[in-house]
Amino acid sequence: MLVEVLPVAGYPWIPPLSDRIAVVIDVFRATSTMVTALANGCQAIIPVLSTEEAIERRISEPGSLLGGERKALRIEGFDLGNSPFDYTPEKVGGKKVIMTTTNGTRAIQAVADACKVYIASFLNVESIAHAIFRFIEVHKDIRGIAIACSGSEDRFDIPDIVCAGMLIEALGGEMQTNDLGLAAQMLYNIAKADPLEILRKTEHGKLLVSLGFEKDMVYCSTANILPIVPILENGEIIWNMD
Repeated sequence: MLVEVLPVAGYPWIPPLSDRIAVVIDVFRATSTMVTALANGCQAIIPVLSTEEAIERRISEPGSLLGGERKALRIEGFDLGNSPFDYTPEKVGGKKVIMTTTNGTRAIQAVADACKVYIASFLNVESIAHAIFRFIEVHKDIRGIAIACSGSEDRFDIPDIVCAGMLIEALGGEMQTNDLGLAAQMLYNIAKADPLEILRKTEHGKLLVSLGFEKDMVYCSTANILPIVPILENGEIIWNMD
């Protein structure tokens, strides 16, 4: 089976996905925040593309919260930003969050027509790999897996690629990859002894530190602490309990 890594949310060529699994990664920080929110009791996350769409959607979702960022900072007037530490049980427990981010929600929308869409981060890589294996066992007609790295404003992003490499490694040696998938594995194997050391040197890592979000960077770089399998279902991200 082919695992194809796509480099950025705005990647101009998305392969047909109706018979493929898609996995969206935005380490710093959208998918890490989504995983954390669900672990803290969030009912669902509704990913949208724009601030205006988020505000309009809340009209039809009474009681929901608005979450998201632009330039890594909380959008003015929104209830929550894009820090996983915003999404505490007290704030999001039992509620839906309508979210828009610079990269992550765009990547989710770009692959929404896949037969199954998983939301991954360092926090839950192993759980996503196990879920993919279970899905493939039941659905023998799956042709491949597309790992959509959200990137950073249409630019290559090392944290997402390293996480993609970790996921490919977790999926095992029977998977074939495109060249970017192979590069992701190589980069992960370089970084895996101390991923934080490399991730804090990246453009996005430096940005988070400069804005006072170093705690976010450390947390989002931690592997396999949340056994959460978020999926996109009917336009909402929920915790798949299967």
